[in-house]
Amino acid sequence: MRAALAMIGLMTLCSCQSMLDFETPEQKNQKVEVYTQLGLGYMNQDRLASSLEALEDALRVDPLSSPANYAMALLKIRLGESKDARYHFDRALLTDSRNVPARNDFGTFLCENGDLKEGIQQFELAIADPFNMQVYVSQYGLGRCLLAAGDPREARDYFRIALTGQPKNRVILYQSAVASFELREFLSARAFLERLFATGWESPEGLLLAVQTETELGADNLALDYATRLKSNFPSSDESKRLMTLIGEVSNG
Repeated sequence: MRAALAMIGLMTLCSCQSMLDFETPEQKNQKVEVYTQLGLGYMNQDRLASSLEALEDALRVDPLSSPANYAMALLKIRLGESKDARYHFDRALLTDSRNVPARNDFGTFLCENGDLKEGIQQFELAIADPFNMQVYVSQYGLGRCLLAAGDPREARDYFRIALTGQPKNRVILYQSAVASFELREFLSARAFLERLFATGWESPEGLLLAVQTETELGADNLALDYATRLKSNFPSSDESKRLMTLIGEVSNG
């Protein structure tokens, strides 16, 4: 009797395994998509352990899934596991070379970790992709990477190209001003900052750069106005503390 029950149990297990083995590709894709979206949702909620579990489930079903590997790369960045992040970015792009969001984020990851040459290459590949529907993102990313590589002139050229499609994009306007300031083209930096502030958005970084720009241009009243706004609106920011240091240096000079 026990032998018969054991045989029935074995047959049941085999039957279940057979059902898994004969999942259609569509069913597997759906399962991977569900797990991947679940993992991304948990990640957005900062539930990183749950996100890891869901994404591991996705990759267990399909280890070569580009979206799942891309999501896992983003999670590994959050977890501070750079080596694993790079591995999953590579996997994501190996199976789908036209996963432009993955390529953009890979480029950003590389540049932020000091691998500027390869980061620039990733953005150039993304820009050249005819199916890139948000090419300004890649142009902006390339500009940031070039700025980090010490080439503010070419960086600003890419920011300007990106602005043709996104003329009121705040982060691109700010980085354009940064590049102009590094080039000591202070009138250009002022123009980009004025466009930035015209969008109704202020940041401590932008206000400090405005103080520095107007100081270089000798417009002391404008510099004082921006300094007042920085101290009033962002009193606890690092930029406000740097402002006090800057004022001290000017006074002593």
